[in-house]
Amino acid sequence: MVDPIITLDEAKAFLRVDYDDEDALIAQLILTASESALAHADGLASGEPIPESVRTSALIHVARLFDTRHDEDQPPAALTLANRYRRWDV
Repeated sequence: MVDPIITLDEAKAFLRVDYDDEDALIAQLILTASESALAHADGLASGEPIPESVRTSALIHVARLFDTRHDEDQPPAALTLANRYRRWDV
């Protein structure tokens, strides 16, 4: 399991959610989006600060997952932001 790269408060602000009823769901989506963003940014060195574009990628992914809860596609914008850190030589 990966540590979240965005906070619940950041995600709720991005989603414009001002109630607590779905905090558990949003927290789960944060973990999923964090894992996905970091997997795509696999060129980052361990312990290196997470670039804002990768954090934004996670926020976009949380929003997409929250808004379309049963859609399995990853949002292209989220992947684009994280892809610049991807190791393509593997």
